[in-house]
Amino acid sequence: MYYLRMRPTILFPLSALLLAACASGTGGGSTGTPSGSVRRDTDLITAEEISATSVQTAYEVVRALRPAWLRRSRPTAMLEQNASELLVYVDGTRFGDVESLRQIVPSTVRSIRYYSSSAAQAKFGPGNLQGAIEVTTKQ
Repeated sequence: MYYLRMRPTILFPLSALLLAACASGTGGGSTGTPSGSVRRDTDLITAEEISATSVQTAYEVVRALRPAWLRRSRPTAMLEQNASELLVYVDGTRFGDVESLRQIVPSTVRSIRYYSSSAAQAKFGPGNLQGAIEVTTKQ
């Protein structure tokens, strides 16, 4: 009998706590990121991010801001030598392998985007088994 009397007094504070927790979550239109921070697309480097770096080549931009893109380009024994390269495209045209990014001056770049293998093959055609990096220049 004592248990039944205590139950409402325990449930009320617990329900109030739960309600307060739900009310403090992100509400309408909020991005869920803390104030002042911007949610970053892990597959895109913008001109604003590039201008905040002090590097000499697009390769160094990628190495500084999205190093995981470069680690994805590991050759495998199952593929012929050239099929395992991460390919680079500039304004939609094949430019070379990942090392070709060293020829691109960051101040000429609008954005750099990484494409997974399936996305790269859908956009650029077969032969992009390791994915692709597309550089869009300022025109």
